[in-house]
Amino acid sequence: MKAKVDADKINLLFVKTLKSNIEVGSNFIKKEGQEYQLSLGQDSGLNLDEKKIVFTLKVLIDFPDKNEGAGARAEFVLQFLFEVENLDDFTSQNEEGTTSVSGELSMTLAGIAYSTARGVILNTTEQSTIKGILLPVINPVNLFAKGQIQL
Repeated sequence: MKAKVDADKINLLFVKTLKSNIEVGSNFIKKEGQEYQLSLGQDSGLNLDEKKIVFTLKVLIDFPDKNEGAGARAEFVLQFLFEVENLDDFTSQNEEGTTSVSGELSMTLAGIAYSTARGVILNTTEQSTIKGILLPVINPVNLFAKGQIQL
């Protein structure tokens, strides 16, 4: 797995919104610069024969409920299907037969997925009560932390 990632050999076949849910309390009013908690999680799958990787990104945005009915929560689950023409160059198998993908390719695909998700979520929330959430720029390595991460 010594190959370099070549963007020309990566195709994003689709982005699918599996879940998009915004819930706001009856007294919620978003203020400019209001703080929120962000939790991220991911799942991925691999099809070597078709040279495809599916990456599912889970995003939970929580506005604290400081007063009765003043909280809000948004949950998004986005799925990305990538085709990597030279996928074989980035995979290896261990003794148990488990296939793993190189960190370089994994981080590249996670970065593409997260950046795309930032735009989808900004666009989705722009006309909502929570008014245009722009997720922070992160290091894609954080998406592979055990369990969910909070920023």
